[in-house]
Amino acid sequence: MENTIGSPPASDRAKDAQHVARSGVLQLLSALGQGLMPVTHILVANLYGKAVFGAYQAAVAILDLLTRAGQAGSMGGMHRFIAAHRASGDEDLTKRALGTGIRLTVGVSSLLALALALLARPIAHWWHEPSLTSALPIMAPAVLLAATTLVLVNATLGAKVARMSLYVRGISEPLLLLVAVVVAWRLGGTLRNLAVAHVTSAFLVSMLAVAACARVFGGAYLRESLSTPRHPSFVRFALPMGVSDLMSAVLQRADMLLVASFAGLDALAIYSAAEFITRVIANPRYLFDYIIAPVVSEALHMKDRERIRYNLALATRWVCTACMPIAVTVIVLRVEILGLYGSGFVSGAGPLVILAIHNLIVGCLGLTPYVVAMGGRARLFLINNLCAAGLNIVLGLILVPRLGLTGAAISVLVSTGGFQVALTIEAWMLERVHPFTMSLVKPAAAALVAFTIEAALRRFLPAGPTRVTLVIVAGLVSYLGALLLFGLAPEEREVARKLVARLRRR
Repeated sequence: MENTIGSPPASDRAKDAQHVARSGVLQLLSALGQGLMPVTHILVANLYGKAVFGAYQAAVAILDLLTRAGQAGSMGGMHRFIAAHRASGDEDLTKRALGTGIRLTVGVSSLLALALALLARPIAHWWHEPSLTSALPIMAPAVLLAATTLVLVNATLGAKVARMSLYVRGISEPLLLLVAVVVAWRLGGTLRNLAVAHVTSAFLVSMLAVAACARVFGGAYLRESLSTPRHPSFVRFALPMGVSDLMSAVLQRADMLLVASFAGLDALAIYSAAEFITRVIANPRYLFDYIIAPVVSEALHMKDRERIRYNLALATRWVCTACMPIAVTVIVLRVEILGLYGSGFVSGAGPLVILAIHNLIVGCLGLTPYVVAMGGRARLFLINNLCAAGLNIVLGLILVPRLGLTGAAISVLVSTGGFQVALTIEAWMLERVHPFTMSLVKPAAAALVAFTIEAALRRFLPAGPTRVTLVIVAGLVSYLGALLLFGLAPEEREVARKLVARLRRR
């Protein structure tokens, strides 16, 4: 790390960098497995048609909101308490935190799943889509299944075991959903069959999550945790985090619901494709979410600010280095990528650019809020999310009826950008921690070089697969070349040295 930040003791620094790098590799493999999700997304649009695809995306948007609410903040609680208690060697409180989080999630998500099933008819009537009347009750159990899966997997990440996330969410989840979607189409390409496929894959993934959690903690330990007394601080910390997480979900999904309400489900299909494509830009940050959270929690517990500064700056630099070239390529090839969904989806190219900038901000600044959240300031985090979600809804109500998909994208960009900047400022004011170093200039400059080359190639080469391939390859080569020319930071040089040494041994 360059000397723009202080450094913790060398042994802690090396240990943390090794953990971040090793876990980052496992999470990268998980993301590569999740690469099947865009394939599934495109398949649904092409096999089932725009109408079914739009209705399915509306249902998934509701499920995502309820799944986030159903966790009731337990995911953050797993990161905060399991990591901290294991660091201090308190196994009793670790077990109580695990059991409290699971019980809380199962109870809340079950009630929300039941509510969705009962409210299916009014929702279908509001969106003028009768097929949702039968599809939503079928999909409702996925709220319980998905929320439980996330909490169990994040319990293993709180224990600093990253490989279970790879097995469950990186490999099994996308593969099972892809297979289920294809089988459902073979049985008849209806929304009802697609709903059955969705909930079936969610059930199988949840069973794998249970097995993964039992593998990490032990089957007997997991069973005993379910009957332990409630953790003394878990619920008090988790509930504000749960409301905050719900507001974060509203921040991310209100645009989808507003587009469905004001522009219709066909427009939602186009917007959903653009949103899903640009989501890949922020994916590198999500790889580090569950790595940095327990590290920050431990460091805050030990009152080691220098360790927080070092790890936050290191992880942010790596995330920015990965996000920027993806954003460049997605923007340059936006028409070609949307065309994979069908010719009717290309009209989403304009909103896609705005959503790409939004996801780049989410990627580059998205780790810093953990300094606020893991510091126990759940109410402050909640206030930030409430303000951002409220701003998103107000802007959406004003802009979507007037500007359509572009209005929805603008509302997300403004509200999310404000949220991320506010939390970055708060992290500095509260803990004197920020993610910025001069080394961030290097990936930004390299991304500018790659954008110039990619845009020129796309403009002057004839349309077709060859142009797309050349744009991607040239962009990657120019980006990596520019990074090497500008010079790697010490951590990157060390990772490269170990990688070369390992390859030579083989």
